[in-house]
Amino acid sequence: MVFIEELSYALGGQVFAVHLNLVASVLLISPVSALAGIALNALSRRHEYEADRFAASHAGAGALAAALKKLSVDNLANLYPHPLYVMAYYSHPPLLSRLKRLEANMPR
Repeated sequence: MVFIEELSYALGGQVFAVHLNLVASVLLISPVSALAGIALNALSRRHEYEADRFAASHAGAGALAAALKKLSVDNLANLYPHPLYVMAYYSHPPLLSRLKRLEANMPR
């Protein structure tokens, strides 16, 4: 518990203070949480591509593409999000990226 007391002193407290420890904990956990979020979003996007490939092989890529287009229109999806924003915040790939992969896997 010495580490916990040190957090209060690190933020300028004269004695052990629960509220200062709470602030210090949030400051320490925020960067870790952001990095974990980026990694988990990348994993989720990879799984979405795998799910698209599975759906295209079982129900047809054309049907999936039409459904994705309808969803994007209904939800007013951003067709051209910045790649860094996608990396940090998107758990699903952008529509155009999904459509390009579907088109590449369609039989000619």
